Amino acid sequence: MEAVVELAKPGGLPIPDAPRGTIPGEILARCREYGGRTYTRHWDGKQWVETTWSGFAQQSLAIAAALIAEGVKAGDRVLLMSENRIEWLLCDLAIQCAGAITVGVYPSSTLPTVAAIVRDTGAKFAIAAGEERVGMISEAGVPRVVQLETAVARWRRRRVEEAELEALAERMAAMTPDSIATIIPTSGTTGEPKGVMLRHRNFTDMAHAALHVFDFSPADMVLSFMPYAHSYERIEGIFVPTMAGCTITLTRGMDRLREDLAEVRPTAMLGFPRMFEKFYQAVLDTVAHAPMHKRLMFRAGMWVGTRRAERNDVVARGPVEGLADRLVLKPMHQKLTGGRLRFFVSGGAPLNQTVEEFFWALGVKILQGWGLTETTAAATANTESEHRYRTVGKPLPGIEARIAEDGEILVRGPAVMAGYMNRPKETAEALADGWFHTGDIGVFDAEGFLTITDRKKDLLKTSGGKFIAPQPIEAALMSDRYVSSAMVLGDTRPYAIALIVPDWEALIRDRGLKGERGTLCNDEEVRSYFRSLVDGVNRSLAGFETVKRFALLPADFSEQTGELTPTLKPRRRVVIEHNQPLIDALYAQPRES
Repeated sequence: MEAVVELAKPGGLPIPDAPRGTIPGEILARCREYGGRTYTRHWDGKQWVETTWSGFAQQSLAIAAALIAEGVKAGDRVLLMSENRIEWLLCDLAIQCAGAITVGVYPSSTLPTVAAIVRDTGAKFAIAAGEERVGMISEAGVPRVVQLETAVARWRRRRVEEAELEALAERMAAMTPDSIATIIPTSGTTGEPKGVMLRHRNFTDMAHAALHVFDFSPADMVLSFMPYAHSYERIEGIFVPTMAGCTITLTRGMDRLREDLAEVRPTAMLGFPRMFEKFYQAVLDTVAHAPMHKRLMFRAGMWVGTRRAERNDVVARGPVEGLADRLVLKPMHQKLTGGRLRFFVSGGAPLNQTVEEFFWALGVKILQGWGLTETTAAATANTESEHRYRTVGKPLPGIEARIAEDGEILVRGPAVMAGYMNRPKETAEALADGWFHTGDIGVFDAEGFLTITDRKKDLLKTSGGKFIAPQPIEAALMSDRYVSSAMVLGDTRPYAIALIVPDWEALIRDRGLKGERGTLCNDEEVRSYFRSLVDGVNRSLAGFETVKRFALLPADFSEQTGELTPTLKPRRRVVIEHNQPLIDALYAQPRES
């Protein structure tokens, strides 16, 4: 269907000034500059709806005025709990225009998590999507909760009186770049979430730094996919493109992502490694069942693409490369991304090397970065002009980073948070000696590219005193096309073991297996395959690092069971708790032979 353009009404609400260096100041300045151009696109269930820059500003200001009328005061923390939708973005700006502080909550959060966030932030007001979430937040102790679907729909179209506009202008004038803009609860892989306080200048300074090395312009179409409660998408996927004047399209969700890519044809997009891994596996599965001549064409095309990627060149220099482009690489680029994509950005977790090399060979640049909520998302990144496989790139402009004696990465500069909400002890520990202690272990090469080797808290110390970094071993296991997830364990134990979740659908289909997954976990043919995989990975490891035993799991880790964070990172503690009898049994069994 044709898109519906949601334009600002003629003679509508004037867009006031706000201090530059603040989030409202920067966004509203661009709304005045770009006016009737399209800013966002979203699906309303039937068709794509476009919102202009001026229309977005006016709706946000109307919501902000309503919040003040509801009693929200400057400095109040306002919970925002919803799946990705246009109202999330409108409310986020509105809360800050009202001088309040946005506290984004993952829509999948449980009552204990929400209650912890409420206790930590002292929130007195909340906006939530769905009656169930409204009830949950009320039960968690927030005295005033409104339902997004009804309240925001009414607020965004309300008439703003002149006195309300003056009150808004006063609230915004009182902001400074050092005011707290948002509190983002950490994803909590190791315990209760901590509220990371970020200033307005954290957003604005780091957006300027990102735009210094990433080529965004008003001509770009960015496809927005990841949760807005996460700092990565909210900053790098929304605020940075906004600062560049891009158009942002909100996806219809993971189940329609491939369709959205083909239809929207974005020029840039952010994603988690798990998303790229699914794309990669889908291509491999398609090729595996294609006729022989098409499989040979694919292999030849990828060989050409790999050679070209190694020299960082996108120009076909001979008839063979031209043929590979025409028959394999460009058609696949078109099918996967819509054909206009200049680059993907990957963050939130380590990117599998095989997947990274696959996309580059295809002619799709996938740029891996690294950062934490405490560093306002990305602190380092590969770029289109400076890229090195297996690294997370160089520090962004203004960021200083060094490696401590124990291998921990330390960061300072405009990205670093103001601190943890109501946690002075944890704040002092994290910001000791003027550096943020990231908790990640890494190393810089001679040219300044950073490689993350593991998470400090994830390092396994065996009962013999040896330290094992599990992430590289897990990545090696997950590079196999029949492995969906893997977790290496062994802390305080005599040696390492692995829990492996096969890609059961592909394995059963390709090998003609029969039976339930629980039974297949102990099938000798299946175990023989994974035993060979483990042995192959072990050959590249030191003796004390090798995986001595393994178990196959019938179901993957999931957010619903608490084994994954909302950003799809595994919670080791929860996985161990759920599989403790199996883990104990592995250590009681003889070594795999």
